[in-house]
Amino acid sequence: MTGGTGPIRPDPVAEEVLARLAPQIGDDLAAYRNHVHRGLTYQLAMLGLAEAPPAIALAWAIHDAGIWTGRTWDYLDPSVALAATLVDPLGLDLTDDEIARVERMVADHHRLRAVRDDPWVETFRLADRVDATRGVTLGTPLRRRDVTAAVEAFPYLGFHRFLVRHAVSWAVRHPTDPAPMLRW
Repeated sequence: MTGGTGPIRPDPVAEEVLARLAPQIGDDLAAYRNHVHRGLTYQLAMLGLAEAPPAIALAWAIHDAGIWTGRTWDYLDPSVALAATLVDPLGLDLTDDEIARVERMVADHHRLRAVRDDPWVETFRLADRVDATRGVTLGTPLRRRDVTAAVEAFPYLGFHRFLVRHAVSWAVRHPTDPAPMLRW
């Protein structure tokens, strides 16, 4: 990406979190890792940042991790719970307010309405939507070439097949609550 956002590369905080979660994520790690880094890249571009603050990198690394750590498609609460448990082991110097912000980015990343009071939460939400929709950038300041560059650096590796497989499996077993992670 251009415009002062810096090169596209893996974030070290996100990488450390993913390494710690690797045994639980298992065979899905490469696809999830790339989703994390694509989303992080999109968010940094929207914020005009060259590097991720540790709170943003942590939020990206854990935002969907509850799928594996909680063994559920209703994964927001298990994902949010990871934030506070990883700060000390990672040696991150985050305040209580920053940890709360991480938790909010994770909890609200599937919110359907815009988040008006925190640009980090809103750009996180938009960046995740861009990646889940394979680069549809409607309502974001991203350009098609931004998405193309991120996907070249971090290919999809079956991430969307994974989403469809798990969504369908959950919906068949929970027809009255097919998308429990969506928030109004």
